[in-house]
Amino acid sequence: MSLPPLWRLSACAALLGLGQNGLLVMLPVLVARFGMPLSQWAGLILLGSMLFLVGSPFWGGVADRRGARLVVVQALLGYLLSFALIAAALWASVAGLLAPMAMLVLLAVARVLYGLTVSGMVPACQQWALALHPGGERLAALAAVSAGLSSGRLLGPLLAAASLSLSVYAPFALMLVAGLLALVLLPGVPQPTRDTGAIDGDALDNRALDNRALDKNALDHRAIDSDARNGATGGAAAQARPGLGRRLPPRSNLAYLAMALLLAMSVSLMQLGLPASLQQALAIDATRAGHWMGVLLSLGAVGALATQLGVVRARRLESRALLGLGAMGLALGYALLAGTATLVFAPGLDLGLGVLFALGVVLASTGAALAVPGYTEAATRHQAQGTSAGLLSMAHTLGYGLAALCVSLVEPGRLLPLALAAATALLLLMPLTRRRRRTGECAAIARHGGHS
Repeated sequence: MSLPPLWRLSACAALLGLGQNGLLVMLPVLVARFGMPLSQWAGLILLGSMLFLVGSPFWGGVADRRGARLVVVQALLGYLLSFALIAAALWASVAGLLAPMAMLVLLAVARVLYGLTVSGMVPACQQWALALHPGGERLAALAAVSAGLSSGRLLGPLLAAASLSLSVYAPFALMLVAGLLALVLLPGVPQPTRDTGAIDGDALDNRALDNRALDKNALDHRAIDSDARNGATGGAAAQARPGLGRRLPPRSNLAYLAMALLLAMSVSLMQLGLPASLQQALAIDATRAGHWMGVLLSLGAVGALATQLGVVRARRLESRALLGLGAMGLALGYALLAGTATLVFAPGLDLGLGVLFALGVVLASTGAALAVPGYTEAATRHQAQGTSAGLLSMAHTLGYGLAALCVSLVEPGRLLPLALAAATALLLLMPLTRRRRRTGECAAIARHGGHS
C-alpha cells in the first residue's frame, strides 16, 4: 500500500528533528574523539540554528511564489550535503589530511549550508500540506507535519545512541540514508496549487453577497481584508510597497508571533534547566542526570506525538481552543517542574520525585503540541501560508536565542522558573487574539451595512 502524501511530507519534516537531536546526542563522543572543546561544537550548532532567522522567512516566500516542492527538494539536498561534509571533515582530520583549523572551517561551512537550506523544510512542508488539504482539514494537515517533527526528535537520540556503538561515523550514515529515503518518497506527493498571497477577501465578499449569506468564514476573511487595507502603513503605502506588505506580518499576526517566540524560549529553557534541577533534587551525578533526561524527553515526545495524532489531526478542537489549552498545559507543566525542583525527598522517595518531573515534562510537551498548530493555523489565515510559516519559524529561532542568552546570565537552577514566566506571558496574550478576531468581524459587518 502506498504511503499517503501527508505522511511523505511528515517524513521529510522528521529529518529536522532527527538531525538536531541526533547531533546533540553525539556531542560527548565528538568532543572526546576529535579534540574540539564543547564550546566550539555548541557554537557550530548555534551558527546553523541562528541562520534559520534568515532562511525560514526567505524560503517561505519562495514557497508562495514558486511552489513548495522546489523548497523541500533544496532543503533535502542541503541536509544531505551538510552532514556528508561534516563526516568527511572529521574523517579527513583523523586521517591527517586536514589541520584542526581547516577542519573547523569545513565544519562551519557545513553548518552554514545546513542553516541556509534546511531552514526551508518546515515552512515549505506546512505550506504544501495546507495547499493539499484546505478548508476544514487544515489543522489535520499541520498536525501531520508536527507529528513528523516529534517523531524525528523522539527517534533521533535513540538511533544516534544505538549507532554510536558501531562507529562514530554511523550516526552520520544513518542521517544520510534517511535523507535519501525522503528524496525517494517525495515524488509521490502531488504538486500543490501555488499560494500567491493572502486570502482573497474581495472574492469571498462577492461570493457571500451573491448567496445573500455571510457565514462565519466569510466574516473572518473580510476581517483579514479589512486589517490588510487599514494597517499601520495605510492603504496607499501598502499599494506603493506590495512586496514588502506581503513579507511583513499584519497586526493581527503579531500576537501569534510573540506566542511562538515565548513557546520556543520556554521549551529551550526547560531542556537546558532540567539537568541541573535533576542533579540537585535527586542528588545524582551528571551521567545519571543524562539518563533521566533521555527518559523524560522521550516521554515528552511520546505525549506530544499522541496529542498531535489523537487530538489535533482528528480535528477535535478548533485552532483557538488548541491554543488556549496548549498555553495552559505549558504553564501547568512548568509550574509542576519548578515546584518539584525545590522539593527535598527522603532517599526512598526518589522515584516519586522522578514521576513528578515526568508528569511536568509530559504536560508541557502536550501543551506545546496543542499550541503550535493552533497559532500556526490562525496565523496562516491572515497572511500567505508560506510567508507566515516562515515568520513563525523565525520567531521560534529568536526564542531559542533568547533562551541561550538567559543561560549565560542566569544560574541553571533558575531556568525552570524563567520557563514558567515565559509560559505565563504566553497565556496572558490569549485575550489579544480574541479581541483582534472580534474587531475584524465587527469591521466586516459595518463595511457591508449589516446585510445577511
